[in-house]
Amino acid sequence: MLNLFRRNSRAEPSDRYIEGISEWSIRKKLLVFLIPAAVCILTATSLVLNVFSNYYIDLAIGRSSIILTLAQAREVDNLLDGCREDILSLAYRPITRERLREFMEGSAVARGALYAEAAFVGEDNEHQYAFIRTDEGVEEVPADVANKARNSPFVVSRKALESTRGQVTLSDLTEVYYQPTGLGVAPRQRTLSILRLTTPVAAAGGGIAGYLILSIDARVVRNILSLYNSSRSPLLGFNRTSENRQSFFVDERGWMLFQSENIEDPNRQLSVEDVKSGLGGDHGKPGYDGAFRPGARHETYWRILTGLQQGFSGMERSEPDFGPPKIASSEDFIGYAPVRFKEGGATEPVVVGGIVYVDRSLLPRAAEFGQINIMFLTTLGAIVTLALLIVVLARVITRPLTRLTVAVGQMRHEGHLHEIELPDSDLESSTLKRAINRLIAAVLSKEMEIKVRDERLRSVRAKEKVPLVAPKSRKGQDGEKLEDLVGESPAMLRLLERIRKIAATDADVLIIGETGTGKELTAEAVHRLSDRAPMPFISINCGALDENLLMDALFGHVKGAFSEAKSDRKGAFLAADGGTLLLDEIGNASPRVQQALLRALSVRRISPLGSDEETSFDARVIAATNVNLKELVASGEFREDLYYRLQVLAVSTPALRERIEDVSVLAGYFLRLAARRMGKGELSLSRGALDKLEAHAWPGNVRELKNCIIRAAALAERDLILAEDIHFEDEATPDALPVDAPAAEALPESAALDTPLTSRQRKALRALLDHGPFSRQDYQDAGGGVPQRTAQHDLQDLVRRGILDKEGRGPATRYHIRHHREE
Repeated sequence: MLNLFRRNSRAEPSDRYIEGISEWSIRKKLLVFLIPAAVCILTATSLVLNVFSNYYIDLAIGRSSIILTLAQAREVDNLLDGCREDILSLAYRPITRERLREFMEGSAVARGALYAEAAFVGEDNEHQYAFIRTDEGVEEVPADVANKARNSPFVVSRKALESTRGQVTLSDLTEVYYQPTGLGVAPRQRTLSILRLTTPVAAAGGGIAGYLILSIDARVVRNILSLYNSSRSPLLGFNRTSENRQSFFVDERGWMLFQSENIEDPNRQLSVEDVKSGLGGDHGKPGYDGAFRPGARHETYWRILTGLQQGFSGMERSEPDFGPPKIASSEDFIGYAPVRFKEGGATEPVVVGGIVYVDRSLLPRAAEFGQINIMFLTTLGAIVTLALLIVVLARVITRPLTRLTVAVGQMRHEGHLHEIELPDSDLESSTLKRAINRLIAAVLSKEMEIKVRDERLRSVRAKEKVPLVAPKSRKGQDGEKLEDLVGESPAMLRLLERIRKIAATDADVLIIGETGTGKELTAEAVHRLSDRAPMPFISINCGALDENLLMDALFGHVKGAFSEAKSDRKGAFLAADGGTLLLDEIGNASPRVQQALLRALSVRRISPLGSDEETSFDARVIAATNVNLKELVASGEFREDLYYRLQVLAVSTPALRERIEDVSVLAGYFLRLAARRMGKGELSLSRGALDKLEAHAWPGNVRELKNCIIRAAALAERDLILAEDIHFEDEATPDALPVDAPAAEALPESAALDTPLTSRQRKALRALLDHGPFSRQDYQDAGGGVPQRTAQHDLQDLVRRGILDKEGRGPATRYHIRHHREE
């Protein structure tokens, strides 16, 4: 088709161009259109990024410089304000030599090296005295030495003479030189760089008694600037080199007085050598030879000074010719802020100088170098991005076919076929979609036919009778003693092997297992396999009796022990003498019972209630529980020493869900048992019913399975039990029999059981089911030689439950299974 268009001489140039592009491969199209676009995007992005990054970096550094400068100026303002308050407080009362000395000594302790000099100039020479602070302490300067000193403290300035009470004047930075003669025991010259505060002192009768002078050591002010330019700055955000930054102090007339220095050398002399390097101007001013004032050609400096004189703070970006040495590729940020001093009264603070902060930052240049790195990384990223774009665009171009493939794949995961419904994108994919839909329609038709056949086969199989295998007889001479433990699974075989090993010993046993897993059957099996088999097997449910009854049942009592104790009674320990005593639900025993059990198991002797004599017993104790005794021990509900006394040998009865392969054997066993007791003849399970049983989780274990089978057998209307005849505990119908109901044991429907029958009771009732009226001796024989007291307890329990009816008294007492009487 494209060849036909190409041969058409009347085709437009744009059409021929489109035809040429249509012959390109997808990869060629992507390379031609994407690479130039990526280069343009990278170039534009780099330019924009460079402009904005430089702008915001400059803005951030500028703001940081202003904040740092304002902080230094504010710190100096606070220092001067504090000194003004000190001198006004000192001048409030008459000045004496002792008072002035005490002030200097106290300030040296409280405020360190803040004040270098203090003086009082009175009306005559007797009321003139001066003190200076030295490394040794505070020294008084003799009057003649003070008068001869350069910039003597006894010379009051004209501005100070014109001040009134409550006003404080601040002098310019002054250098004072004291001659060494007459000062201290080791005379030496004293040179001080100070800022003097002067205020009048009122006389007692009015007028002026003199002038008080406090001199601030200028190095203290300098150290404030050094601190803010060091790594210990209160405003330190991140570590920077101090060589690129410097602050200096200027007075209101433009004299540079001192610069920031190394904070580690606070006593270093004042200097402006670094900031004046390379500048032209005046050296030294009256009163202070170390001052320097740049010439008029340094416009940036004088522009800053003009702003300071007007009380403004701000920042300059022009390149200065002062400050720390210029570093190649650095950007200059100059912050300035005025220093004010309030002379007193209601007057406004006046500008006495200012702080200039110079920061020659390398961050902008570093950002540009970083920009180059970013460009390099961006280029690499662009290459990767282009590769990804090629993949993405290839997928977009082939999306119709991809969607069709995904739709077919989803049908596979969903497990059923259906017609594909996708919008038509092009001729090829639309044609392919219609072909697939026709194929799916044909497959669905065949699938429907197969489903109908499968359903018929499934229905037939679900109703197919399953041959239930009877439990295998146990091999060996001990096989009969293990018949009640039904199952051939590995877990059951391990339990049987464990029982044989435990039965060969005479140690106490702890049986642990969930409800309905056959703990009592396990205990009976241990008894039957042991050397104690001919002797009694006594079972006591610790959770069924209250504390007093349980103590009586376990330890017995003597006649007269309590009001109803008409005769002596053996406890379970003595009744089981020579045999085995099962303590079921041992976790429910009270602390008192636990303590008594611990002592009995420890010394193997008991004291019946009401008796002071101890009687030894010879019975193997088996404890059973369906709770975690370790958790009860941890919570303090069960004695730890009793736990370890019981757990000499431990055996765990497996849950039914752990031996699901035994479900078919157990189901057949219980089904035959139910059919025999209910007189229904032979009952069978269908394949569907067995599959339903094996798929259940069985939280109630074997007891739940037994109840389920007996319930199905009781309600079944045919010899074959189907899946719909199986009802579990959580889906039992209203007309279904309750769990552990006597009907489940072929007993009357009116008998309601709170707890399941013991294996001993079940064994005896199975033997007496068709016996008719029977006596206690008959029950003992049917149970395999049950002790008299145990048989009496069992029969009373069965009567209480409503399973048996009792007639007569004494030796003539007879018992009837209730459903037989009803028949």
